[in-house]
Order: sequence, then structure tokens, then C-alpha cells
Amino acid sequence: MDVPTDPRDPMNVFAALFGPMLVIMGVLAYSGRWKGWIAVRRGFGSTMGFAWLYLGIAFTLGACAVAVSSLRPLFFSLCVATVLFLAVALVAMFWLPRTLLPSWYLELRDGTGRRRR
Repeated sequence: MDVPTDPRDPMNVFAALFGPMLVIMGVLAYSGRWKGWIAVRRGFGSTMGFAWLYLGIAFTLGACAVAVSSLRPLFFSLCVATVLFLAVALVAMFWLPRTLLPSWYLELRDGTGRRRR
């Protein structure tokens, strides 16, 4: 059974508009230009700002997948990429490995003023 998908569906429009906003917020968080989200420094939410980048990429890829749903190979490839980025975003809400954390955040978190090796 084939489920029709309409690129103008309100949820797809939401994902297409909200996804790039999350990407911008994530880029600002990674660059260190926006640090207001760091108010929660420990436990849940300590890397939430970085998770927005991956969540935004997932939303944007998902919206693109719906837009090209008639092209099956591209649609399924975008769906796989969307699921992968969603998984990274969910993990990033709680934890990110050191390799995915920017140096300014490591310095701030470690409290040393320099990178720990």
C-alpha cells in the first residue's frame, strides 16, 4: 500500500522551516557565539545546544525526503540519514564524546583555561 505524501503538509512545512532554524542555533552554539543555553551545566541538558545542530539537520533532511518521495532511492537514502541524525541528536541531549565537543566548551567545562590532553 502506497501512502501519499504531500510536501505541503503542515508538518512538513514546519520541519522545513524549523529545521534550518535549529541548524543555525546549533552552529551558533558550536562556534561559541551563543552560550546562553549553558545555564544547565551538569546532567541533562549540558550538551543540549550542540544537539540542536543534529536535530535541525534531521528535520531538514526529513522535509527534503518528503519533498522527493516520488524518487524512491533518494527518498530512502534521506530517510536513513534522517534516522541517523535523530539518533545522534537524542544521544547529544545527554552526552557527546570529546571529539564532537568544541575546544572552547572543553576549556569551560574542565575549568583549566586550556585543553586537557
